[in-house]
Amino acid sequence: MKISIFGLGYVGAVSCACLAKLGHTVIGVDVAQAKVDLLAAGKCPIIEDELPELLAEMHALGRISATTDAVKAINETDVALVCVGTPSTKSGGVNATYLEGVCKQIGEAVRNSDHEFFTVLSRSTSMPVVHDRLVDILAESSGSAMGDRIGYVCHPEFLREGAAVADFFGPPKIVFGVTDEKTRKVCSQLYPGIEAETFYLDMRVAAMVKYADNCFHAVKVTFGNEIGMICREMDIDATAVMEVFCQDRKLNISPRYLRPGQAFGGSCLPKDLRAMLDMARQTAMTLPMLEGSVRSNKAQIDALLARVVSPERPRVGIIGLAFKEGTDDIRESPIVNVVEQLCGKGHPVKIYDAHLSVQSLVGANRSFALQSIPHLAELLSQDLQGVIAESDVVLVSHRLSPEQWSNIKWRDDQRVLDLVKIDTLQGAPGYEGLYW
Repeated sequence: MKISIFGLGYVGAVSCACLAKLGHTVIGVDVAQAKVDLLAAGKCPIIEDELPELLAEMHALGRISATTDAVKAINETDVALVCVGTPSTKSGGVNATYLEGVCKQIGEAVRNSDHEFFTVLSRSTSMPVVHDRLVDILAESSGSAMGDRIGYVCHPEFLREGAAVADFFGPPKIVFGVTDEKTRKVCSQLYPGIEAETFYLDMRVAAMVKYADNCFHAVKVTFGNEIGMICREMDIDATAVMEVFCQDRKLNISPRYLRPGQAFGGSCLPKDLRAMLDMARQTAMTLPMLEGSVRSNKAQIDALLARVVSPERPRVGIIGLAFKEGTDDIRESPIVNVVEQLCGKGHPVKIYDAHLSVQSLVGANRSFALQSIPHLAELLSQDLQGVIAESDVVLVSHRLSPEQWSNIKWRDDQRVLDLVKIDTLQGAPGYEGLYW
C-alpha cells in the first residue's frame, strides 16, 4: 500500500518505520521542516529505542520519504494515517484544531484528485464527538459521502513510549472503528504478518476503548500507590503484597469485576474497604481513590433510583435481592438499599428471589435483612410471573435461565430495567439496559 502519515511525532515516526518494514511505501508529512528534513535523510526525529536503526534501514530501501506538501502526499497515496497532536484545552478537553485542519486538507485534496477511493485513519486520541466532527469535515470537504470516494477509521494506538516499536509489531489488540465496508477491507490489508486479536467496531466504541485503557492504567498506578502508602504506615513491604496480588489471574488480573453493572455489595467488599479507610484515618492519611470508590458506589445506586422514582410512584418488581445470584446472602446488597429507598418514597415493591425466604435466613444475614427491610416477608414472592404482572417497572439484577424469561408475559406499558445485560430480555417491551 501507499500510505501518507500526517504528524511525525512519536506515533507518526514509529508508524512510518514500522509500516515500511511491513512492505508499504510511506510518505511522512509534517508542518515542521526540521522533522521532514530528518526523516527525508533517514534520520530519527525523536528518541525511541530501535527506531533510528529501523528508519535508516527502510530509508535505504527507498520505502520512506517526507514532505511538507500535504496535497502532493495525498495525490501519491491511497491511505492516510493522521497522527497529529490533540493537546488538552484549559478545561481539560480535547483540542482538535490540528486534527480538524488536517482532515479538511485531506478532504479538499481528495476532491481535486483522481482517487477512486481514499481511506483516512485517525490514530490521534480524541473523544467520540470529535470523530463525529471529522467525518462531517471529510464528507463536506471531499464532496463525498462515507463509503463513496472516501472512508474514515477511528484507529487508536496502543504504543508505550520507550517500547513503541516492539508494541507495534506485538500489539495487545488492533482496533478499527470503521464507517463502511470498503474502508474495512482496506484496514484488513494494513498489518500483514502481525498476529493480534482484531476488532472492527462502531467508530464511537473504538474511540472509547482507548480512553477506557488509559483511565484503567491510571487507576492501576493509583491503586498500587495507595496500597503502598497504607502498607508503609503499618511497616509492611507493599511490593511483597502486590507481587502476590498480581499472581491471581482468576479474579485480580482478569475480566472479573470489569463489566458495567450494578454497584458492588456483599459481606466482604464494603466491609474490607471500610477497614482500610479506617486504618488510614488512624494514621492521618488520605487514600483518595479508595475513598472515591465508596462515593462512586453510592452514586451508582442514586443514578439507578433516579431512573425509577417519580411522583406517579410506579409499582416496582425486583428480580433478585441477594448481592449476587446463586446465594441467599443479602448483606449490604445494593438492591436492599434500592428497596429501602423505593419503599420510603411510597413505591409499592414486590421481590422475586429464587434462593430467598425469610424463614431460611439465619445469623448476621437474617439480622441485616430484617433490620433493613422489616416487612421483607410481605414483599417476597416465589411467583416470578406474578411479581412481573403486578409491576410497572421491573428491575432485573439476577440472570435466571433463558427458559424462565421465555415464558414471561409482558405488558406493553411496562419498563424493564436490566442491570446485568440479559440477551433474552432485550426483546421485552420497554426494555432499558443499565449502561448499554
